[in-house]
Amino acid sequence: MKARHIWSVALLAAFAVVGCTSTDIDPYHRQGTVPGGSGGREGGEGGTTPTPTVTVKERSDWGITYKGRALFEAGDPTEEFEFKYTGSNFFIFRTMSDAYFQEHYNGSMQAFLEGEADDVVAIAEQNDRKFYEDTDNVFTSATKSVYFDLMVHGDYTGYLIEMDKDGKPTYSYAKKNFTVVEETATDAYTAWLGGWTVSNGLVGYNIKVSPLENNYLYRVDGWETGDAAGSVQMNQDDDWLVTRFADGEMVFFIQFIASYSDYEDLGDVDYMFVGTFTETTGTQVDDYENRELARAKKVDDKFVLEGGHAVYPVDGKTITPAYETMRYALYSYKNEEWVFFHDNTPTFPLTLVRNPDVKADIAPVTEKGASFERRFQPRARGSRTQGPNTLRRL
Repeated sequence: MKARHIWSVALLAAFAVVGCTSTDIDPYHRQGTVPGGSGGREGGEGGTTPTPTVTVKERSDWGITYKGRALFEAGDPTEEFEFKYTGSNFFIFRTMSDAYFQEHYNGSMQAFLEGEADDVVAIAEQNDRKFYEDTDNVFTSATKSVYFDLMVHGDYTGYLIEMDKDGKPTYSYAKKNFTVVEETATDAYTAWLGGWTVSNGLVGYNIKVSPLENNYLYRVDGWETGDAAGSVQMNQDDDWLVTRFADGEMVFFIQFIASYSDYEDLGDVDYMFVGTFTETTGTQVDDYENRELARAKKVDDKFVLEGGHAVYPVDGKTITPAYETMRYALYSYKNEEWVFFHDNTPTFPLTLVRNPDVKADIAPVTEKGASFERRFQPRARGSRTQGPNTLRRL
């Protein structure tokens, strides 16, 4: 069995939105598809140099080797890394750009090491386990290589961070600069680029598909915007989706987008893209755990967007209800509720028609939420409950 890195707070700059299999630590955020890196906390949490200071030591006898892209067991594209770690404790692995490190940790290695260790422990506590029990993300000297989720091309630094048995950083680390090189786009990949009108005949949107990582990822603007949807969701910097190119199709999936602190009367919120289905009890559920939501594909001479299926256990059986729609949502930790922006999102299946008139810049014009602290990873706090669904035009 290959070891695969699926650290949720590590996406869209190097937790990959594209291949993670974990669902208990909320993996579907976007840190691997924007400039930056895996791990790291947005805003002030990781950006102030802590006191008192300690002795931080870079270990030249430890090592990190970037092996390049490789296919994981399920056929998912990944980045492969090899390690040399001779210590007797545990270690975690993070990647980020130098600019991200400077911006979010003020260039403080101590703050970075402490922040990353704190996040590991917090996520473990959220899932009622010891941090070292997460063997997909916490390693020992027996770990020689991992398959990290797909990263957007660019220059990065990888960090091997040692932690003791109590979950504290030892302040010993190794680092390695490396470059992820973008591939030349194939015709099959570029076939989805451009403007499209997506509709079920009653409700639809004009979307723009742009390249994000050749042959692997797209950026999609325009979902839940335009005449059919009304106003912006949250923030024009955040209102876009990552989709994946696979088997000639464009795949939409559940994803974490950002967090906002003290957002109006909702308190701390997570901003996500979720799938909606109906349980056997008739209860409508908004799924933030499973991965694939829908696939855009060509059927005969038409393009369609077909919904996928959720997976959840009921009385010892696995139930796979179909997703009915997909939409942007806020989860309020204060109110323990999901908040939505529109009650009339289109239900599957949808048709896609090429629309060359869709403007390249269709980002929302307002900046709702721009003044609030933004983070690019889930909060280290209790798990989201399903809670009531609330339609609220924010």
